[in-house]
Amino acid sequence: MANPATAKYFTKAKDLSATSGGASGDVVYTCPNNHVSLITFLHVSNGSTNNKKYSLQWYELATTTYHSLVDEVSLAASTNDQLIQGGAYLALSAGDMIVCFEESSSDFHITISGAEYYRQT
Repeated sequence: MANPATAKYFTKAKDLSATSGGASGDVVYTCPNNHVSLITFLHVSNGSTNNKKYSLQWYELATTTYHSLVDEVSLAASTNDQLIQGGAYLALSAGDMIVCFEESSSDFHITISGAEYYRQT
């Protein structure tokens, strides 16, 4: 179990520019070596004056697989979406990543927060 006393808290932000996922997507966050990360806040904002679609993926290093967290979600103009709510979290292992992309242009902004816990191997 993770010890809250040893947590290193972080916040990362990214303006998206990628229009396809996988290795071509925008990496928003990578869990550091020898750590486990608990993502507790994942916020998506559409800065466009039009409805736009976005997608988020979790890259699992252990299987070298991109898993869709949300796929082509349409977000209304000038609105936002909160993906992790109510005390929930997404756990990442060392080398795992959160990858995002949008349908066109550079209108989406992603903010992610959580805690990193050192794991001796």
